[in-house]
Amino acid sequence: MNGKQILALPLRILLPLVKSTISFFYPPYCIACNSHLKENERLICDKCWIDLPQIEQGFDLYDEIRSKLADEVYFSKAFSTWEFSPTIQTVIHHLKYQNFKMLANRIGIFMADRLKKLSLPGDRTILIPVPLHKTRIRERGYNQCELLCRVIASETGFTDNDKILTRIRYTQSQTKLNASERAKNVENAFKVIYPDQITNKLIILVDDVITTGSTMNACAKELMNNGANNVYLLSAIKA
Repeated sequence: MNGKQILALPLRILLPLVKSTISFFYPPYCIACNSHLKENERLICDKCWIDLPQIEQGFDLYDEIRSKLADEVYFSKAFSTWEFSPTIQTVIHHLKYQNFKMLANRIGIFMADRLKKLSLPGDRTILIPVPLHKTRIRERGYNQCELLCRVIASETGFTDNDKILTRIRYTQSQTKLNASERAKNVENAFKVIYPDQITNKLIILVDDVITTGSTMNACAKELMNNGANNVYLLSAIKA
């Protein structure tokens, strides 16, 4: 056995191990349709991404969301990237609960495209994620909205800050609550820590899913009451 063969031996042994490790963390099948992924695809195939039901670029959801709220409205515009569908629900579920953080990259790029068409003032615009309570952070290990904010900031050049707004009260899941119950559930659940950093600023509040808008509206109320000039909502999905 010559020197090259000796050097190649460890590589032949390690290569299957590396491939199996990659397959464990990033399965070779699409998490949405179970088709085999191509070499350049990760987690979701390109066809599933393309087939997601996108909302018309720049379409303002303000009126639709306002009609669902039982409380006064504290934001002035609202945008989402996709309509709800089983596929995008699967994507968000894997991002939030399966530790597939890399999904935030693709989702965040799509969300950033929504903002790029709005001609927002770069020097006065701040991206802020809807905060999780520290208990949820311990359970999940991360806030998916913070991950999305970082990607959007990188794509748009806007500042992102996950320290300005915090959740000070643990709240139950909003899933099975009606509009008035949702508003009550998140009432006084958020607090601005650094009001001087949002004075006269346009805040883009980022979440993964917006249903009735109660949570984001409660955040917007706290932001507006502490000096923000305006609050826009931006979510990946409109449920």
